[in-house]
Amino acid sequence: MRSSPGCWAAYGELLAREYGDPAFMRFHPLTVDAYALQHPGGDDPQSISSVHVHLASLVAYFDRGAPLHSLSDIRKDVVKRKASFERLVPPPSLGNVVVSDVLPAVDAAEHGVLVERWARSVYRAWSAHHKEVVSS
Repeated sequence: MRSSPGCWAAYGELLAREYGDPAFMRFHPLTVDAYALQHPGGDDPQSISSVHVHLASLVAYFDRGAPLHSLSDIRKDVVKRKASFERLVPPPSLGNVVVSDVLPAVDAAEHGVLVERWARSVYRAWSAHHKEVVSS
């Protein structure tokens, strides 16, 4: 993923918080999806696959009500079709909430609210491609 050093450091801090506390870790699937989609990479096969997989995960969560604990399995199923993926052109804005907006959370409940807000912002930003990943 291409990101600035500051953004990567903020993501690392957020990951440390999630891995260090099961209550925070519950929201990890959305954290990974949001960060990956805000750093979509280029035209290489790995970047193309990453966008499809993480967007399909958010679509499953927000559109179909998939539980958080199922998102990893959804990603695994989607990646099986990676040979058929075409590049999805990133939207002009990748969302108005970013990783640093989640860091001020004081407890797991607030963390969950902020991570979901972030993920929803990213999900909405990529709305033009929702149907493409659902049918992938």
